[in-house]
Amino acid sequence: MTFKVTRDQDGYPSITLTDEPPYSHALGVAPSAREPELNKGNWLVMAFAVWSTPDNLAIQTALDVAKRFGGKLNLGLRPFDDSEEFSAWCPDIEDDEQSPLWVLLRDGEVCMKRSGILTVDELVELIGDACDPMSALAG
Repeated sequence: MTFKVTRDQDGYPSITLTDEPPYSHALGVAPSAREPELNKGNWLVMAFAVWSTPDNLAIQTALDVAKRFGGKLNLGLRPFDDSEEFSAWCPDIEDDEQSPLWVLLRDGEVCMKRSGILTVDELVELIGDACDPMSALAG
């Protein structure tokens, strides 16, 4: 189970996942709009600065968090170069100039937003606190 962050010949960043569970998804950089699949179910989207070593290391944290939820939570990993790229896929997000950006979506609604380096346990707790106690993620 691995990931690789690269740039194509035009300089656009991407992430490739190898042997990761089906609930872990590599999302495209700077989409023109939010992908329809992000509007259904529970998603943790981690937007990471491709040029930031701490952000790239935090990708493993995101993968580990998704594994803790055992498929009840989809993980989307989105590379970015500039935080202005957030507006198309999550217009409600204000840039606080810290990365990575962690956004929890439930049926397309933002129910948690944090930024910065977090541990697996911190993220699991934040997600649990953000979700309705009756939801499938709670507990």
